[in-house]
Amino acid sequence: MSWYGVPFCGYSCEFSPFRGNLLAIGTGQYFGIVGNGKLHVLDIAAPGGQPVCEWMTNQAVYDVAWSEANEHVLLTGQADGTLKLFDWTNPQGPIMSLEEHSAEVYGVDWNLNEKHLISSAAWDHSVKVWDAMRGVCLSTFRAHQNLAYAAIWSPARPACLASVGGDAMLHIQDLNAGEMPVQSIQAHQHEILTVDWNKYNEFMVVTGSVDKTIRTFDLRNFGQPLQILHGHQLAVKRVKCHPYVETQIVSCSYDTAVNVFDMTMGQMIQHFDQHTEFTLGVDLSLFEAGEPESSLELA
Repeated sequence: MSWYGVPFCGYSCEFSPFRGNLLAIGTGQYFGIVGNGKLHVLDIAAPGGQPVCEWMTNQAVYDVAWSEANEHVLLTGQADGTLKLFDWTNPQGPIMSLEEHSAEVYGVDWNLNEKHLISSAAWDHSVKVWDAMRGVCLSTFRAHQNLAYAAIWSPARPACLASVGGDAMLHIQDLNAGEMPVQSIQAHQHEILTVDWNKYNEFMVVTGSVDKTIRTFDLRNFGQPLQILHGHQLAVKRVKCHPYVETQIVSCSYDTAVNVFDMTMGQMIQHFDQHTEFTLGVDLSLFEAGEPESSLELA
């Protein structure tokens, strides 16, 4: 395990899908509550994680996603309510700013298939879909009755995304079906902070909540969770489905831990507790197909 220091509190991290040595980290001062933010791109193959580029922002960078079309471009969700795009070959600042949200943008994602589409989830209760090439908002979804925390594209169905929020709801939106969700469920009894799609089963969605649990759902039988996984002592901040192991989920939590769960076994199989503060970001590298700990990066 390697350590890479950043000056502010880490909020999110994501490996480049094009280069296995590049890691993006979104950060904020004072746990992202007040103060500036900073976006870092690190070369993790260099000793100590050599900075490739970094940008100071007016407020915290809550989330980061790499472009699926251009290896140089990153998307961020900002505490000032904007989405900003950066090019790590251009150190001067953002190359685009998208400014229709009226509150903090907490989650962003880039469509794997329709590579011009990006999504955002914000504390104004809305989820938006944008055209990154034209810099325009295409759709706004207002199904959540509380803060929207994440909106993640399906890797198998390009027009579908799953969103979760402070209303404890999980919604499935289809761009071809209008503004109302095509499926909805109260997935937990408390706020849902994170969601992801299984990379091998197009019907499986995974959620993580303030109630400390991770739950899996099958969209073909949406009435109740397939599994409820226990192992965290505080709210689950992020879940990621493993890109190479269909049955594994990686999560991080405000309890400072990173856990690996196996759905076939129905339990936690690995536990990492090296952090001493809230662990708010986790990702798995597409360039590491071996044991999960070799491909984890934490913020």
